[in-house]
Amino acid sequence: MVGFAIALIVISVLGLGGLAVYYFIIKKKYSNNTLLFSKDKLLLKNKSGIKEALDSLYQMIYLTFIKMPVLKYYTKKTRLKFEMTNDYDEYDVRRHTGRSMFIAIICMFISLAVLLNLVDDLYMSFIVIVGVIIITEKVIDISITSVSNKILRQLPETFTSIRHSFHEHGMIDEALDTTIDELESKEIVPQLKRIRDAITSENPEMELERYYDTAPNRFLKLFAGISYLTYELGDRKVDDTSVYLKNLNNILNEIYLEVLKQDKLNYMFRSLTIISVVPLVAVKPLQVWAETNFPALSNFYDSSIGFIVQAMIIISIFVSYIMLRIIKEDTDEIKFDRVSKLRWQDKLYKIRPVRLIVDAFKPESHTKRYRKNTELIRDTNSYLTIEWLYVNKLTYAFVFTILTVLLIINMNLIDSKAAYNRISDDFMAMGQLSAEDELAAQEVLKMDREYIDKYKDKQVTKEELKEELQREAEENGSEVDASAVDRIYNKIDTINNSYLKFWHVALAIVVGVIGYYVPNLALMIKNNIRSMEKENEIMQFQSIILMLMHIDRVDVQTILEWLCRFSYAFREPIATCLNNYEAGAEIALEELKDAVPNKDFKRIVEQLQSAVMRITIREAFDELETERSFFYERRKDANERLIHRKVSYGKILGFTPMTILIGGYLVAPLLIVSILQMLNYFSKMSF
Repeated sequence: MVGFAIALIVISVLGLGGLAVYYFIIKKKYSNNTLLFSKDKLLLKNKSGIKEALDSLYQMIYLTFIKMPVLKYYTKKTRLKFEMTNDYDEYDVRRHTGRSMFIAIICMFISLAVLLNLVDDLYMSFIVIVGVIIITEKVIDISITSVSNKILRQLPETFTSIRHSFHEHGMIDEALDTTIDELESKEIVPQLKRIRDAITSENPEMELERYYDTAPNRFLKLFAGISYLTYELGDRKVDDTSVYLKNLNNILNEIYLEVLKQDKLNYMFRSLTIISVVPLVAVKPLQVWAETNFPALSNFYDSSIGFIVQAMIIISIFVSYIMLRIIKEDTDEIKFDRVSKLRWQDKLYKIRPVRLIVDAFKPESHTKRYRKNTELIRDTNSYLTIEWLYVNKLTYAFVFTILTVLLIINMNLIDSKAAYNRISDDFMAMGQLSAEDELAAQEVLKMDREYIDKYKDKQVTKEELKEELQREAEENGSEVDASAVDRIYNKIDTINNSYLKFWHVALAIVVGVIGYYVPNLALMIKNNIRSMEKENEIMQFQSIILMLMHIDRVDVQTILEWLCRFSYAFREPIATCLNNYEAGAEIALEELKDAVPNKDFKRIVEQLQSAVMRITIREAFDELETERSFFYERRKDANERLIHRKVSYGKILGFTPMTILIGGYLVAPLLIVSILQMLNYFSKMSF
């Protein structure tokens, strides 16, 4: 593994060299384009020194990582952390993000180089690589989540200060200024400053849209929107209560529900991620323990079947870890979809041969299959087009086929090596071998290897092998063991047949066909996960409408804009409705109602239709006001059911790798080997 670590260091050096080359290319590009320079503020002009050179390097790293498929997601999350906690401009945000990502990558590669020198096994090397990647990912994620949670839990104190200041001044900007002064050391202060600057700017709607893109949670977006409407349209009293302060109370109730839900989910999921990853480091110790106490299992672990079970454990760990992250995450937290802006499919589709192949597989626009795929994409709120979906499907099919072929080749190599080194089952009694048995086993293995080397890549029948063994036995004055003929012949046959066969290729094609449907399956799973949030999202819609219905000059279109802004599961149909709203409000709302089969969502749309045609918004949604306590209790119950459902899925996913490890890698092989040995003993017994 020393060579592997050296190769890793060489790759790291080449990567840094590539970054340096890219830096000079970018520098030249920006030095020749003043407009581009002034827009992005990439490099510092008229300054020189180590600090400025490093700042430019961090900028270049940011621009590089933000375009890379995997690093892009974590770069954006790191950027979000600095946007949440500081008042940096674009240049400083990029600089700090680039520096953090640079440090993370350097630490990861140093850790890999050190740890890989401490192991001498390919599987352990894989564990080290995966472990370092997971730890790096968790550190980045925890750094973001901790800040986000602090901001969320500081909101009640913030709203209390704003309420007190608003009572005194009656002005939003004054209340925000006072609160900022009181909470100057809190993580939430940069958010309050950005909200204040946005609503008091010359173009508040545009500035608010920018803020919505980076707000750490939906409650701050709600607060910013309500504050802007009150700042622009003024406050009013309903039942001798300020509408603005009433809305703050509504948001506060939402915050308490969210904090309670997060605390319960964190408690329930606190160990599941660790449980799902533990088998990764437990495989090798478990194997060593099993081989020490049950030597008969050595042949299983050295075989291709043992390798397949290992692969199943690794795949289950990877799938479980990713799925646990997705299930635990709130929809509002999935701000940066891991592939949401990735456009490699578009570039690949533009290649003419690829486009011809994709178009050959893609269904016609008027077919049922086309409609089914487009509806699946739309329901999942995916970035994909139908062409990109089939690019993914064909790519998965190709990758699965190639990986299967490589896997089969590796399995043949493993079987060949195992046959060459396998000790006879006659010596594999339960428990450790004695010194005499160990010596005898090695002598038998040495004899087996002589015949394997002699007849490797040659045709030999069992009869011919038996005759040769008899001749040698007669020369040595001994008898031929019938089991020795079978054992040696099976080993020779295994080694001579360790090559890629036609049915192997056919199997790889079948696996490729399965891979072809994986993108559809992924969309279905994602849609199923999102369905858990739909009821919760509809209740959020009711809370938003409850806050907007008492504000003057708020119309149906404004409500739709707010619902679209805070929606995830229903964003696509609401956005379509908004696009068609100017052409005809009634028709657009009717199409929205038909597009979503959910009964509660249809009820909201019907109430919006009533507000367009006959009555005011307040009259259309008066039941929200009269039944507020009922909706609040219903929301709590929905959260409980959502938590229970997520935890149920989480437990299944979390314990699956451990089940495969214990059941498939220890218990099942032990039972099978024990039964085979027992049958072998019975066959040799004479009655």
